[in-house]
Amino acid sequence: MRALAIAREALAAEPAGLVTDLDGTLAPIVPVPSEAMPHPGVSDALRALRARLAVVAVITGRAPLDARRMLGSAGNQALVIGNHGLEWLEPGAQAPEADDALAPLRSVIVDLVARVPALPGVQVEEKGLSATIHYRQAPDPGAARAGLMTALGKVDGAGVEVREGRLSIELRPAGRGDKGSALRALVERFGLRGLVVAGDDATDLDMFAAARELGGRGLNIAVLGVSGGPEVPAEVARSVDVLLPDPESFAWLLGQLAEPSR
Repeated sequence: MRALAIAREALAAEPAGLVTDLDGTLAPIVPVPSEAMPHPGVSDALRALRARLAVVAVITGRAPLDARRMLGSAGNQALVIGNHGLEWLEPGAQAPEADDALAPLRSVIVDLVARVPALPGVQVEEKGLSATIHYRQAPDPGAARAGLMTALGKVDGAGVEVREGRLSIELRPAGRGDKGSALRALVERFGLRGLVVAGDDATDLDMFAAARELGGRGLNIAVLGVSGGPEVPAEVARSVDVLLPDPESFAWLLGQLAEPSR
């Protein structure tokens, strides 16, 4: 399997790290986000890899403590970077760290969320420094998206930007955090020479681009995409070395990487 081969090659360049998205990558997408759980075996694999690698990190749009909860037994050992890179939850830490300058934007996010109309099947996930509006369960997702974008209106000058994901709309601080900048900071912090990166959505494209940039500077990288349905943007497939068919396949790959070398 090519994905496994290039991942092993990347992790052989020590010090090495694994950086992965959560929803749609470690965990299948489900209708109710709060019910999402990683594929069986993921937590054990992540714990085993953490014992061998310089860092195992999860970069997610979720609030960090929520992501840690989802990761189960691996949650306290992984570095969890939440809110698309804005909050860092160190292994074992009780609370995430974030730039104090971002605090005033919490009220801006609250005000924008208040604009969201009560549409059938629309759920709002409030995360402090960001919010995600899910319209996956709407009777007509296309019409729901159009109505939501109209209701939100223009946010220019508010310090917040609107970005889209898989049947969702993201509200987050403009220009202050993305998965790409988080990845660059992580690689520098741990002095990595090898890196496996995995993701599934438009919000992961910044991370993929950063990995390519670092690969051009000599970092040994493997960029893996995870599919799972027609919602995955075509840009994801064009940005990765290998596109895996679903989170189950990525869970299997992690299990293989976690096994002791023979």
